[in-house]
Amino acid sequence: MKKTKHHIESLDVFRGLTIASMILVNNPGDWSAVYTPLLHVAWNGCSFADVVFPSFIFIVGVATSFAFTRRRNEGHSAQVIAWRIARRTLLLIALGLVLNLASPPTETHAFRLPGVLQRIALVYAATATFVLWTHVRGRVIGIVVLLAAHTACLLYVPFGGHPAGLLQPGANFATYVDHAILGPHMMTWDVDPEGLFGTLPAIASALLGTLAARWLRSSPNPKRRFAGLLAGGLATLLIGFAWSYVVPLNKNLWTASYVLVTAGIAATVLACCYLVVDVANVRFWGRPFVWLGLNPLAIYFVSELVSHLRDWPIRVHGDLWTVQSWIFWVVFEPPLSTFLGDPAISLVVGLLTVSCWIVVARVMYRRGIRVSV
Repeated sequence: MKKTKHHIESLDVFRGLTIASMILVNNPGDWSAVYTPLLHVAWNGCSFADVVFPSFIFIVGVATSFAFTRRRNEGHSAQVIAWRIARRTLLLIALGLVLNLASPPTETHAFRLPGVLQRIALVYAATATFVLWTHVRGRVIGIVVLLAAHTACLLYVPFGGHPAGLLQPGANFATYVDHAILGPHMMTWDVDPEGLFGTLPAIASALLGTLAARWLRSSPNPKRRFAGLLAGGLATLLIGFAWSYVVPLNKNLWTASYVLVTAGIAATVLACCYLVVDVANVRFWGRPFVWLGLNPLAIYFVSELVSHLRDWPIRVHGDLWTVQSWIFWVVFEPPLSTFLGDPAISLVVGLLTVSCWIVVARVMYRRGIRVSV
């Protein structure tokens, strides 16, 4: 296993933490028995589950900045770099469509086109382009323009016979745009949380990650790196909360306030990981997350594929189940229900699922397997 080029192990730890959290959130024992922080907020607001994906998008920005700055400094040609960006973007979109194909039918009963990997692909392509062709000032301008334009469209542009400023499920500018482009190929009729219009501010989430990477590269003093990253994260968090009085925190719409709050949280957590792992050199606790963080998209893809296949209905002794519900109610719930409630049992199943994928990541690490997606 080659050592990662950025030599900042805390980045791998944080990336692994986000993958573990994504697996935990997406794999409860039973969806009817889940602790509230592990559920996405229905509309306005922000739970733990709502912070996980934008944290990974933020890390995409950090990692992309490290990778493409290095390639540019090594003299790679523009054609080679452009081909790498295009190939990875298309591969991620294809893998995302495979996951959609493996999923049970959506509410619209049409093949869903957006998805988590599709959004990562588009964000990655845009972020890599920014990293290659702009400096810090250009990225800051990009963040401001993307967030301001997205907010202005949500608040001030009438759509489909509706007045401007509506931010209701099924009645908002983002859903109108997604319906016009995607038609029924969305998760629900009301909204797709990974829709096309919401990808624009998601690019800003990643660009904020590139600014964090720039700081980690430019400051020679490790303690100064930590202090600056922490201060930037807390400042971004406070600005995001202030902006939420203009446009609410909303993951489905990926509002500007949501971008800033989640990026602030991500930067703060990364700073803490950096302090503990790279400055204090306390690394033992992070090894499982390093294993996950070295093959994040491969582990995520396979775990989601297994999860989707478990959601298909099966018939057992004449009763209709899903594999997931059968495992929960037949295998885990009877022996554990005497001393645990259903939400706790559901959490146990989720944690066991995460543990299984950590074992897989450990095997890949020991065998030197690094899957580039």
